[in-house]
Amino acid sequence: MRSLLWIMLTAWSSLGQTATTELTFDVFLDDEPIGFHRVSIQEMPGERRVQVEAEMEVDFLFFTAFSYRHRADELWREDCIFELETRTDDDGQRLSVDAGPLGDALEVVTPSERKRLDGCVRTFAYWDRDFLDASELLNSQTGELVPVEVEALEPRRIPYLGSDIEAQPYRLTGEGLQLEVFYAGDRWVGLESTVEGGRILRYEMVQEA
Repeated sequence: MRSLLWIMLTAWSSLGQTATTELTFDVFLDDEPIGFHRVSIQEMPGERRVQVEAEMEVDFLFFTAFSYRHRADELWREDCIFELETRTDDDGQRLSVDAGPLGDALEVVTPSERKRLDGCVRTFAYWDRDFLDASELLNSQTGELVPVEVEALEPRRIPYLGSDIEAQPYRLTGEGLQLEVFYAGDRWVGLESTVEGGRILRYEMVQEA
C-alpha cells in the first residue's frame, strides 16, 4: 500500500510546471560492484519532491555478508525539509523516520523517540550543493541530528558517465563520519567514504537525465 505522503506528493506533482532530474550511481566497495543509489528530483514552484532508492549487497563465498536497502520520500520547501518518510533495512536492522511540520518547527518521529527541531533542517542531500553550508544535518536513516564540518579539497579527476571529469571534492567529518562528496559546478557527480577495514565505498555516476 502506498503511503499517504507518497499519494499527496504524486497529486501535487500534477499541478503546475515540473522539471525532473534523475541521478543514478553504481556503488563499489574498492573495485567490486555492490549496488546502486538513485535519486529523482522533481522541481515544482516553491517545492521539490525527492525520491531516494539505494540497495547494496556484499557477498562472501556463497553467503551474503552484508545487505542494505533504503527508500525515502522527501518534500522540500525553501531549501528546508518539510516532510520526510524513510524506511531502511540495514543488514537486518529495520529503521524508520517520519517527519513533518509542527507549527514553525519540524517534528521527527522514530520508533524510539519523538522530537522537535527548530529552524531550517537539512539532510545529507548530496544532490543539493547548498547542504554543505549547514553545520548540522539530519540523518534520514536514524533521525539523528549530526554536527558536521566541511573542508574543500584539491580538485581531482573521477569516473563520470563512462569517462572522467575534474571535480571539486568536499570532505565531511563528524562523529563516526568521514566522506568526500564531489561536484562539477553545482552538480553532484561522486562520493567516496572509508568504511570498516579501511575499504573504500565509492559512487560512480552512470546516468544523469
